[in-house]
Amino acid sequence: MMKKILLSTTALATAALLSTSAMAADEGLKLTLGGFFSGVVLAGGDGDANTREVSFDSWNSEISFTAEGTASNGLTYGFQIQLEGASVADQIDEAFLYFSGGFGRIEFGTNDPVAAQMGYVAPSPDANGILTVNSGDYMFNAFTYNSDGDAGKVNYFTPRIAGFQLGLSYSPDGTQDPADGAVAGGFEPDNNGAGQQFTAGLNYSKEFSGVTVGLSGTYAFLESEISAPVLDDQTSYGFGANLGFAAGAGTVTLGGSYLGIDNFGFISNDDVSAYDVGVQYAQGAWTLGAQSIWWDQDSFPDTIWGLSVGGGYKVATGLDLAVGYMHWDNQGGGGGAFTKNDADVFLLGSMLSF
Repeated sequence: MMKKILLSTTALATAALLSTSAMAADEGLKLTLGGFFSGVVLAGGDGDANTREVSFDSWNSEISFTAEGTASNGLTYGFQIQLEGASVADQIDEAFLYFSGGFGRIEFGTNDPVAAQMGYVAPSPDANGILTVNSGDYMFNAFTYNSDGDAGKVNYFTPRIAGFQLGLSYSPDGTQDPADGAVAGGFEPDNNGAGQQFTAGLNYSKEFSGVTVGLSGTYAFLESEISAPVLDDQTSYGFGANLGFAAGAGTVTLGGSYLGIDNFGFISNDDVSAYDVGVQYAQGAWTLGAQSIWWDQDSFPDTIWGLSVGGGYKVATGLDLAVGYMHWDNQGGGGGAFTKNDADVFLLGSMLSF
């Protein structure tokens, strides 16, 4: 406990010294509540006799508690806890504290690394991502975002300068919610699967005469702690771009991304190349678009291709609807989730948020 207290105190003191705003009275932490609930009805089939033709899903929902304050020297400080509405692994999604000021932003806790937070991917057909094929929700291993995971870590983001921002993160144990428990002193176990994780991200965001440009590059290294001939450290790198501009009474967003993974899941020479592209048109309460993703893996499933077309409508503040169609082509050669088959799915979804 003493070590944890000393580390936290040192971090706060360092952040406070870096912030140079004038002294002023502070009011302490103030709590705000936010959240969303997304529900989807799926109808269709994938040619597998052991799957249902209609499903009701609500896997993407959470409540977030954020407490934030501003110190007398201008330092912003706070914490956030995200409570899952539907989960098969844990009930708390992310929990972290943060400090921000003229020096940038520092995060400590169990949240996504900078590589996952800073990357651009293709836009979803709807405004809230209900119809996105780049999530892994509708198909096993279909994503291009880099190094997701909520293992305990420290993240640092520089201030954005001339459109550029740099991020770095480090985790001593890349295993999310390690089941082994802690040993004496509160330390996490060693040699339990995933070791140290380092990630970095650099992105650029700028507007030029009504045209918005977003570019990103990310890198992640995840150490394998298990010694075996078929296992090796995992590295990944990603690139993304978004371009937005006015078109008639609305706006068009074009985007795409690439993710390369070496030794996926620590399996030596099991490499991945994944791409996505998309377009979205938004006008008033309406959005329309299309998005596609490709996932090519050396082991099975060899290739996954997904397509989503559809749109969304904002009914009221905090209430959005989405309707669309997805096609999946899975060229896998194994059994279960890896069986070679196609799927055609019609979706009707809604998201409530506050």
